[in-house]
Amino acid sequence: MLKIRILAGALAAALTLVAPGDAVARAAHVIDQAMLVRDALTVGVGDPVVFDRADGQYRADGVPATLFSPDFSARPSTPKAMALEFLAARGATLGLDPQAVANLSVTSERLTDGIGVVRMRQQSQGLPVYGSDIVVSTASDGRVIFVANGVVTDIDTVDPVPSNAPADATRAATTHIGGNARSMHAPQLMLHVADGATRLAWRTSVESADPAIGSWAVLVDAHDGSILRAQSTTYNANGTGTVFKPDPLSSARASASDPGYGDNGNADSPQFTAQLFPVTLRDITLASGQYRLEGPYASCRALEAPSDAACPTGASSDFSVTRSALTFDAVNIYYHLDTYMRYVNVTLGITAMPTRYYSGGVRYDPHAESGADNSRYSGGNLYFGEGGVNDGQDADVIIHELGHGIHDWVTNGNLSQSQGLSEGVGDYLAQGYSRDFPNQWVATDAAYHWVFNFDGHAPGLWAGRATNWHTNHSYPGNIGSGIHQQGQYFASCSIVARDALGGMAMDKAVLVGLSMTNGSSNQKAAAQAIINAAAEQGTNVAPIAAAYNTSCNYAVTVPVSDVIFKNGFEP
Repeated sequence: MLKIRILAGALAAALTLVAPGDAVARAAHVIDQAMLVRDALTVGVGDPVVFDRADGQYRADGVPATLFSPDFSARPSTPKAMALEFLAARGATLGLDPQAVANLSVTSERLTDGIGVVRMRQQSQGLPVYGSDIVVSTASDGRVIFVANGVVTDIDTVDPVPSNAPADATRAATTHIGGNARSMHAPQLMLHVADGATRLAWRTSVESADPAIGSWAVLVDAHDGSILRAQSTTYNANGTGTVFKPDPLSSARASASDPGYGDNGNADSPQFTAQLFPVTLRDITLASGQYRLEGPYASCRALEAPSDAACPTGASSDFSVTRSALTFDAVNIYYHLDTYMRYVNVTLGITAMPTRYYSGGVRYDPHAESGADNSRYSGGNLYFGEGGVNDGQDADVIIHELGHGIHDWVTNGNLSQSQGLSEGVGDYLAQGYSRDFPNQWVATDAAYHWVFNFDGHAPGLWAGRATNWHTNHSYPGNIGSGIHQQGQYFASCSIVARDALGGMAMDKAVLVGLSMTNGSSNQKAAAQAIINAAAEQGTNVAPIAAAYNTSCNYAVTVPVSDVIFKNGFEP
C-alpha cells in the first residue's frame, strides 16, 4: 500500500516544491516520487500486448495468451493427467512442440470444488525458462475450462555453465536496487529470453532496507553479470488506518471532522472508545506461562524498524486495550487477519497460505516502515506503518495488504499487476469484508463506496479509493493511470457482481478464478477466469455477466450454465 514516504536526497528536497501546509498535495507529490524511484530501478518489464478474439486473447505472434473456452475434454482423471492430455493434443496451438511438452515440469497442483488447476513451466537444456508459467484448469469430468499460456518461444542453445557464482549474482542485484539490500533466497539458474536473445541467468530475490524500494526479483546474466530484468515484488496500497469493526467511522457512520473522531496523534476519545468491540482472539500461543499473538493464521513479529514492543506478550490472555496503547494495532491486525484467513481457508474451502515462504500463520509487523505512512506486502510478510492514522487500525488496509498475499499464494508466486489487477483484488476483498459488517454505511451514503474509510477521505489525509469507479470510466482505455487507479475498475466491477450475487459466492469465484491466471493476466483475462470458475461451481453467472458486460465493459464470454436457464435466461 503506497502512501507518503520520506525518502533521502532528491525526494526530501522535492518536498520543498510543494506549498507548506498543503498536506494532500505534499502526499501526492511524495507518492509520485516514490513511484519514480521504483520505475528507475525497473529493467525489462512491461505489460504484454494482447489482442481480443472471441475465444481468448492472442499475442502478436498468433500464440494464445489466454483461452477462455478451449473446447477440449480429456479422459476424467487427476487434474495433472487431464492437463497433460490436453497439452499433448493441443500443445502446438499454444506454441509448444512435442519435445517442449515432454520437458514441461509441474510446479503446483490445486483442486477446489472439482476445479483442478495445474501450473507448469518450460525446461530447456535441463534449466527452467523464466516467465513460462502455463496454467491449465479442468473440471472433474475432463473438460478444460481455462488456459493461461505464458509459453516462451524461440529458445536458443546457450553455454549452460555459468561464468559467475551465485554470490556474484546476489552482489550485482543488491547493488542495483541499493538501500543496504540483502538476499532473500538462494539464486536459481535459468534461461531468460527477451528481444530475440536467450541468456543464461541467475534469478535472485533481494530486499532493500529502505521500504520505499522494497523487495525485487532480479535476473543477472550468468556470464557477464549484467542486469537483464528487475521487477518490484512489493505490492502496496494507499492508506492510513484505524480499525474496530471495520473502523470507528464506519461503525459510527461518522466523519473524521466530527467531534472526537479526528486522529489527534492516535489519542483516545470517548467517541473512539465507544466503537471498540470485544472479540475472541482465536488460537493464540501459550508458552512458558506467557501468551502471545501467534496462531495458525496470523503471527505478530517485529520484522523491521521501529523495534518497539508492539507485539504483546503477558501472563494474561486478555489483551483488551484502547487505541492509544502500544499493543492495540497488533491485537486489531491479529483479529482481522485471523478472521479473514479462516473465511478463505475454512469457510470458502480455498487453500491460501504463505507456505512457499514459511510455515504457520501470516507474519505481520504492526509497527514497521520506520514509522512512515505506508504499508506493504513483501516476501510473504505484511508491514504496517504508523504515519497519519496507524495503518494497523483500519480493516480496509489490513485486508487489502492480505489480498496481495492471497493473490500471490493462490497463483504460486505468479501475481499479476497488469492493469493494476492485484491492486484491484486487494480493494475488492477489503470492500467486501467491510461491507459484511452490520449497522454501518448504507447505499445512499457517499462513504458506502469508499475503500480506506478512516485511513483516507479526510482533510490532511490522502484521497482514498472507491468502488464506484466504473460509473465514469470504461475498459480498457479509460480505467485510469497507474496501477492504483486502474485497480479501482476491477474492484468496482467485481463489487457490482458481489452485491447482486452474494458475498460468499462471488468471493469464491474470484479467488478460484484468480488461481487459474498467471503473472501476465490482465483485468479482462481475470474476469473471464472468474466467470468460468463460477459456472463450474454451479453458481448463477448471470449477475456476474451483467456486472462485467453491462455495468462494465469487459465483454467476457458468458459460459453456458444450467443455472442461467433455471433463472429465466433460456431463449
